[in-house]
Amino acid sequence: MDAERIEARVRALLARAEHPATPRPEAEAAHAKAAELMLRHALDEAALRADQGQVPDPAVYWERIAPGGGGHARARTAAAGAVIKAYGGRYAVRGDGTRGQDITLLIVTTRAARDALLLLLPSLELQMEGAGRRETDAYMATVPKDAFARRSDRSRWANNYFRAFIVGYGDAVARRIEQARQGLLAQDGGGSSRALVLAGEDRRVAAEFAARFPELGRPRVQRLRADGYRAGRVAGDRADLGDGRLGASRPAITP
Repeated sequence: MDAERIEARVRALLARAEHPATPRPEAEAAHAKAAELMLRHALDEAALRADQGQVPDPAVYWERIAPGGGGHARARTAAAGAVIKAYGGRYAVRGDGTRGQDITLLIVTTRAARDALLLLLPSLELQMEGAGRRETDAYMATVPKDAFARRSDRSRWANNYFRAFIVGYGDAVARRIEQARQGLLAQDGGGSSRALVLAGEDRRVAAEFAARFPELGRPRVQRLRADGYRAGRVAGDRADLGDGRLGASRPAITP
């Protein structure tokens, strides 16, 4: 199947996953299939180029904004960053998200990984934010109204839960993507073409990242609520990305 047909199928699957009338299991299956198609196509195309002695997929630089709305930019950065790294990418950040400001992710990946992430991340973030709001509302409904002396304290408690949920969700999805990649490698049946492709891509991405960011600042430590993080991991597991069975001006590396 050629690249245009695969992209058309992926877009159709993501549209189905995002539609509010789509039942959750069907939405998860559609998202999983979209991820599988892109992972498999990218690896197979790269292996074919290598076998034919063609130029390998280049490492490319691109940027993405983590919105600061609600003061959640750092959590959104951590979630997106985990998925980017699972796709073999590396990233730094510009900004720290204080006072509700956006954070810019400065990303290096292969071109194929960039194209896949540009399709997957918006859909994933839509699901993640929606799940985070629902889970946070459900959690706060169990907290007595007189548990906090001020309304602002209650809001702060809910926001901290939501942030931890977002990070946990991103970590769970990233783990599933990595498992999907490893599953595709295992299908080689002892062969090494895909493994060699991935090793070469890792070297090119690392070299391009080091050339662009020879000196990086230290990140701020992000403290997270354990209960919210655990809830996010559970929801991220249900997101089922993978192969469908896995269900300051100076940038600083994120945690």
